[in-house]
Amino acid sequence: MISFTQFLSVFDAMGRTPNASQRQAVAAVMDDALFVVAGPGTGKTATLTMRILKLIFVDGVKPRGILATTFTRKAAAELRSRVLTWGYALQETLQADKKLSKMVRLWLERVDINQVRTGTIDSLCEELLRDFRDPGTDPPVLADQFVSETLLLRAGFFNSKRYDDDDLDEFLCAARGTGKFGWNLGAKNDLARTMWDRRHHDQLDWAKWVKAGTTPSEKKARQLLDDALNDYDAELTSRIMVDFAQLEQTVLERLQKGGLKEFTNELDVVLLDEYQDTNLLQESLYFELAKRCGGALTVVGDDDQSLYRFRGATVDLFRDFEARYAGVFKRKPTKIFLNENYRSTKTIIDFVNDYATLDKGYQSVRVVGKPGLKNPKVGNVGLPILGMFRETKQELAADLAVFIQAVTRGKGYKLPGGQVVKVDATNGGDLGDIALLCSSPQEYNAADDPRLPKVLKDELAALTPKIPVFNPRGQDFTSLPQVRRLGGLLLCCLDRDATAEDVVAKGLGQSIRAEFQSWAQEAETLLKSGKVPKELVSFVDNWSKRSPGRSGYAWPKNSPAIELLYALVHWLPELHDEPEGQVYLEVFTRQLAAAEQVSSFNARVVSDPAKKDLSLKSVGHLLLYWLAPIASGSAKVDEELIETFPRDRLNVLSIHQSKGLEFPLVIVDVGSDFKRNHHANAFKRFPNKPGPSHQLEDLMRPQSPLKKPARGGVDRSFDDLYRQYFVAFSRPQDVLLLVGLEAGLPPNAKVENVAMGYTRTGVSGWSGKLPFVKI
Repeated sequence: MISFTQFLSVFDAMGRTPNASQRQAVAAVMDDALFVVAGPGTGKTATLTMRILKLIFVDGVKPRGILATTFTRKAAAELRSRVLTWGYALQETLQADKKLSKMVRLWLERVDINQVRTGTIDSLCEELLRDFRDPGTDPPVLADQFVSETLLLRAGFFNSKRYDDDDLDEFLCAARGTGKFGWNLGAKNDLARTMWDRRHHDQLDWAKWVKAGTTPSEKKARQLLDDALNDYDAELTSRIMVDFAQLEQTVLERLQKGGLKEFTNELDVVLLDEYQDTNLLQESLYFELAKRCGGALTVVGDDDQSLYRFRGATVDLFRDFEARYAGVFKRKPTKIFLNENYRSTKTIIDFVNDYATLDKGYQSVRVVGKPGLKNPKVGNVGLPILGMFRETKQELAADLAVFIQAVTRGKGYKLPGGQVVKVDATNGGDLGDIALLCSSPQEYNAADDPRLPKVLKDELAALTPKIPVFNPRGQDFTSLPQVRRLGGLLLCCLDRDATAEDVVAKGLGQSIRAEFQSWAQEAETLLKSGKVPKELVSFVDNWSKRSPGRSGYAWPKNSPAIELLYALVHWLPELHDEPEGQVYLEVFTRQLAAAEQVSSFNARVVSDPAKKDLSLKSVGHLLLYWLAPIASGSAKVDEELIETFPRDRLNVLSIHQSKGLEFPLVIVDVGSDFKRNHHANAFKRFPNKPGPSHQLEDLMRPQSPLKKPARGGVDRSFDDLYRQYFVAFSRPQDVLLLVGLEAGLPPNAKVENVAMGYTRTGVSGWSGKLPFVKI
């Protein structure tokens, strides 16, 4: 082993000297419990990496005894990359140091950094159930999101036609709390899945919850939901599958029973990133792991950046970590604040600090004693915060397009003070250095009116040369022309006369059959239009007849549907040449993979004239398990499908999606949707009732150990909006531009809006002086 001084000297030479707070976290002894509150851009991944390497090289902890988890696969990959890259560099530098004894250098040579366990909590649980299963048992197969939603749709809703029950429909729609807009079978399935997850995440007494209805219709609806989820559970069990919630629950139960000792006996330290987005199930699991290593637990996170309440995250578990840890381990963790922001300019940091402290009610739900962010870079003042506000959405989009063109394709945009905003193309800068962040990337609102992402996209397309946009979540997936075209062509190939559809009609429902019919009609019109290659027309004709189209050849008796998919995509360049199309194609391929797991035909088409019933059934399975989830809206573009962003397009993201990312120039839409104080959009700007996630908490948590939240639903809605815009405003490195309508501008604003400095008391903290330069 080496001394901590030697350890730091190598990092100094690498140009990675930790600041005082980072050093405190890195230097803590092995069995210390740490509560690290890390603001945006404060180097939490670097700090975690250095702590892991310090545990190995200074404390002598075996790499295999270290477990580090984080929230997303991307973050886990980044953490592992840093541990290996920095670790190997440290190892090589120390091995070359002749001042160290031969014994120490030999020890260094034997250290295998690759044995450090990193990943998401789900990947860890999957590994544990696979590698440490009980003798004579098979490891469960993990049902990913596409598989689990397909099975829930099939077993939970299609079974007994529960999708058509009015009482269940009314109960679920009321639980969502946003009215009938967008309320379809896919939305119903999503909500049932969320409630299933919360049942586990919040550790509900489910039997008690099912019986908690107050009216006959509600009691019936709760029982129907229970039946649907029980059938879903049985379907998983029959396939030796578990979904993500069950995966974590199974590992927790084995730990609570004293199991998994082969793993836990090796465990020395547990480190957890993004802890603000954890839930009660995960906290229980983490605490069980920490018990196996004497409470050596480090948690890192930021309550101001907790955005995943809609996925079951409970930010109170992070805020109250000190008390909750002490209640289990009978000692308090050491609290460390990381607040030196290396990402942004001083101007942006000051703006973010001011925003976070505007609302007095918000301060009571933040970690006690939390300091503001600091700028460690001397002289890094940067450009002023900018604001672009116009009378109409069209004017705003037109001027914003001119701005984007100037900073990326022109000589820059000159500010009133003479400074110039410009993306530096000489250093590889391009459109990908800019992000437009919105509460939602959807291009149309509930009234089917275009929103800023759509109007701006049209304005950018009208420029010379046009500027492309990357926004694969901009429209309802089933309404996309590319999706409808591919879906229709697949139907024409698989089941042109709808014979197989008729066979499985009971499992589809009228809405899905109507969508299929619409897709197929559009595809037939396209094939007859003369606008597509004759080869495509012939291909579809041959497939629909199961005819090879040439003499001497026979149609195969068993065809993988994936071959059909990629054959059609050959004639649809928009699905393989365009970045958005590639994401859409990924939805089809992942749903097909789910169908392969779910169907007894393994997503293959049987074509045997002697077994017509079997042939029809194989196609029926593809309709049920591949195309029906897409047509119903259950299978769609999830933000986790988008792992990279193209450099040559303007990226449009939801604020949730931007978490963990940073861009040189960030445009935040703070009010282009709001011309007046309309009740329909209040939840997005100035809540007057609890949001969907808060309603669900109030509905389900009374039967959880967490109990119903003491803080009201409206206040929690305000809290989450402040967190949302705190995240948005802290993404930029160099330039932050706020955009919206003039109706929202203080001090004469016609619209109350949290994003424009309003507190929940209805007073704007920006009424005295706007904190940005208008352009």
